[in-house]
Amino acid sequence: MTLLGEGASQVKLASLWCTFSPMQEIQGVIGHDWAVQRLQQAIVNGQLAQSHLFVGPPSIGKATLALATAQMVLAHGASDPQRAARLVMQRRHPDLTWVAPENAGDAIKVDVVRELLRSLSLAPVEGRYRVAVIDDAHLMSDSSKNAILKTLEEPNPSVVLILIAPSVDTVLPTISSRCQVLNLRSAPIAALVTALQARNIASDKATFVARLARGRVGWALRAIADDDLLETRNQQLTDLQSMIGANRTTRFAYAEKMAKQDSSVLQEILQEWLLLWRDVVQRMESHSDVPMARSIDFLALIDRLAAMVPLSTAHNTLVAITQTMKLLSQNVNPRLALDVLLLKMPYLPF
Repeated sequence: MTLLGEGASQVKLASLWCTFSPMQEIQGVIGHDWAVQRLQQAIVNGQLAQSHLFVGPPSIGKATLALATAQMVLAHGASDPQRAARLVMQRRHPDLTWVAPENAGDAIKVDVVRELLRSLSLAPVEGRYRVAVIDDAHLMSDSSKNAILKTLEEPNPSVVLILIAPSVDTVLPTISSRCQVLNLRSAPIAALVTALQARNIASDKATFVARLARGRVGWALRAIADDDLLETRNQQLTDLQSMIGANRTTRFAYAEKMAKQDSSVLQEILQEWLLLWRDVVQRMESHSDVPMARSIDFLALIDRLAAMVPLSTAHNTLVAITQTMKLLSQNVNPRLALDVLLLKMPYLPF
């Protein structure tokens, strides 16, 4: 994959690279060197696409990379590049517009998108370009999606637009096909450990949190700042263990309780369940007594599941959780989706 997608509009930014040193360009970005290098090369060659779609799992660093990209673009040609960069990182630059759901899981309303498009039709205030970021773009309402299409089809030459979503499948094909897609991968454990240690976190804790994070940079940074996050995760996996040993009535009751949570919380719960089941599959396929699991605090559960559940069942459980996460991102009835998932989950007496 090249940075410049077929049919994607270009912004001629060949001279932008000289504005910043590499360290300033990638401020805040952890573990995504390949993505930064790809963006940098496109800028050097004057081939930066105008419309981007950054995709990847929750908390992996999509928004941080979008902010770093905005920092590069808006500091170029500024009378005071350092000031411009600082304002971007604070999300206070007059040529930066950041759109996101008002509350976690809410739809992005068409009025918000129309106001964004109105601002993009104006000349830049301080520099050569305006940058717009739509976070959780998959949550745009149908009217919002239709409104953004015209801008993607005929972008203003002075506009760089970045959409952020969990995956390409969660946005309309008519939108993704008009964007340069950048699929962020999990950050390496070593990069996360180094970043945490740079924040004065002891080596043992940095390694522990980095393994639990599984490449989710945002999650790791929150975990070292808030011990409650680790406690919440522990409860989520304890609940998973309880559901594996629960009857249908108990599972339905738990599904009802889960369905009352915000959609973002549901996604976090299912993400932790998915990661643990991946550990189970890895344990079964490795044929090794050496613990390779990232959920190192739940090794006993992983070993028991690996010993008692058929590999096909473990794979089917991964598929069921993934499908449920996708359905919830599409605003289906949460109670119904969770009922189906918990019924598909294997039963083992604990």
